[in-house]
Amino acid sequence: MSLIVGIISQKGGVGKSTISRALAAEYARNEWEVKIADFDLSQGTVTSWNADRMANDITPRISVEQFSSVDNLAKQKDHYDLIVVDGAPASTRQTLDIAKLSHMLILPTKTTLDDLRPQIKLAHELRKNGVPKEKILFALSMVGDSKSELEGGKEYIEDAGYVYIGAVYRKDSIGQAHDSGRAANETPFKTVNQSVDQFIQAVVDHLQQVSV
Repeated sequence: MSLIVGIISQKGGVGKSTISRALAAEYARNEWEVKIADFDLSQGTVTSWNADRMANDITPRISVEQFSSVDNLAKQKDHYDLIVVDGAPASTRQTLDIAKLSHMLILPTKTTLDDLRPQIKLAHELRKNGVPKEKILFALSMVGDSKSELEGGKEYIEDAGYVYIGAVYRKDSIGQAHDSGRAANETPFKTVNQSVDQFIQAVVDHLQQVSV
């Protein structure tokens, strides 16, 4: 049975797909059978990215499929070691279904209150609808060089009662990597890759505590 990680958000542009791709690439490099389930049908960011990845013959190969139904995804949970769910940007019944199917949730957010508030609200809604608090992890994404910006976002998350797992920083090289079908931890720059891998390792450490 697959480990399932849901990466969900109340709004778009908060780094869901960046985390989805980096996490999938890391596990695939370690010879896991990995699928990214792309529920963001209006954007299809991960689906288009994977087409670029295949066109550029980048390895490891990663399976990506678009879904509109969580029930259809559930039918595949015995076929992969890890399924990473890239959710649509909204708080809908589908978001709740993804949350309930997943063993762990990552809610990415930028450091501004405009982004933090909707994600905290989403986490509260999930808990009200039966999702255990222990499943919910927060990540800061597109973080700049300001230490106070990072600490402020982390403090806001923890004051709301949630676990902060780490940050992915804003780097031009990550966007350039995505443009060629590579993940955020597959840039030409060792320091950027190491920074992203440090975040991914924190996710891996949490996943190792999950029993399927």
